[in-house]
Amino acid sequence: MGVRVPPLAENIKEGIMGEYTIELKKDELDKKLNEVAKRYKKDLLLPGFRKGRAPIPLIKVRFQKELEAETFEAIASEKLEEIINKYKPFIYGGPTVNDIKKEDSGDVTLKIELDVPPDIEIDYSGLDINLPSKAVTDKDIKREVQRLKEINAELKPVKRSSKEGDSVLINIEYKGGKISNYSMDIKDDALSKHIVDIKQGETIEIELETPENFYIPELSGYKGKIKIEMLEIKKKVYPKIDDEFAKNMGFKSLNEMQKSIKEQLEKEKSEKYIEEIKEKIIENIINKYNFEPPKSLLASLEKRFKDRKKALKEAKKIAILDKIVLKENLEITEEEIDKKIEEIAEGVKEEEVLNAYKENIKTMLLREKALDFLVQEVTK
Repeated sequence: MGVRVPPLAENIKEGIMGEYTIELKKDELDKKLNEVAKRYKKDLLLPGFRKGRAPIPLIKVRFQKELEAETFEAIASEKLEEIINKYKPFIYGGPTVNDIKKEDSGDVTLKIELDVPPDIEIDYSGLDINLPSKAVTDKDIKREVQRLKEINAELKPVKRSSKEGDSVLINIEYKGGKISNYSMDIKDDALSKHIVDIKQGETIEIELETPENFYIPELSGYKGKIKIEMLEIKKKVYPKIDDEFAKNMGFKSLNEMQKSIKEQLEKEKSEKYIEEIKEKIIENIINKYNFEPPKSLLASLEKRFKDRKKALKEAKKIAILDKIVLKENLEITEEEIDKKIEEIAEGVKEEEVLNAYKENIKTMLLREKALDFLVQEVTK
C-alpha cells in the first residue's frame, strides 16, 4: 500500500502538520487498470465487435488515457481515504496534491499535504498544575451576605453634603455630549472622588481622566473638563442581618439562609474550579510543547478574531484537544449529539440545517470530552 509519514521533527520545522507520500505500485496499478477495462468492456461497442465483446488488450490501447486516469484516481482516493479516516473529523485543510512523479519502473509517487492535528505525545503526569481551592470559607459567606445587605439597603434623601457610600443622582456635561439623571454610588474611582462634599443643586466643573474600561461608557478613556450638577443625595440605611432579614429573603431563619448561600457558593465555585483547571491545563501544554498549529486552522481563526496572537493561542488549543480525541479514541454517541441539538437548535426543522448542526456539534462535544479527560488525568 505504501503510505509514508515524515518524522515529527521535520513536520514541526516546516510548520506543516500532515505531509504524506503515497506510493502506487505498478502491479497494483495494472491490476486495477484491468478491473476498470473489464468494466468498460460490458457496455463498449467497437467497430467489428458486438457490444461487450471487444478484447481487453484493444480496449487498453484505444482508451489508454481514460483508463489510466480512472485507475490512478481510484487507487489514490482509496489510500487517501485511509489517511483522512485516521484524522476525521479534524481535517482543517486539504488534501492538496503537491507533486506527482512517475518512476521508470511504472510506480507512481504522490506528495499530499493535509492539515491535521499535530503528532505530539503529551505526558499527562508531567503537567505542572497548581490546583485552585474550591472550598467555601466563612469569609465567602460573609461577603455574599454583605452583598445581599447592600442590594436591600433603603435609600433615604438627606439635606447634607454628599459623602462616600451615598447614592446620588447627577447630570454630567462633557465635551461632545450630556448624560442626564445618572444614578451612581459614591465609591473610590476617578469620578467619585470629585463629587464628595457637594450639596444638592450645586454645579461643579472638574478635570477628569478615566481608563478605557470606565463604568460610564460615554466617558471611557476621557480626558478633559466636565460639569456635574448634583440633583439628589440619598444615604443608604442597611437592614440588620437577623432571622427577620432572612425571612424577608424567603428563608425560615438566618441559619437556613447561610446554609443555602454556602450550598450555592459551593456549586458556583465547583464550576469555576473546573473551568480554571481546564484553562491552566491548556496553557501548561501550550507552554511545554513547542509546536506550530496547522496553517489552515490558524488562517481561519485569524479571519474570525482579527487578532493573530489570540488566533494562535486558540489554534494551538484546538489542535491539542483534537489530538487527544484521536489519541485516546474518545467518542460521542448519537444520543449526546441529539440532546445538544435539542438544546441549541430548538425550532429548526430543515434536515440540511440539522445535519450541518450535527457535524459542528459532534466536533464541539468531542473537544469538551477531551477537556474533561484532561481534568480527570490531572486531578486523579
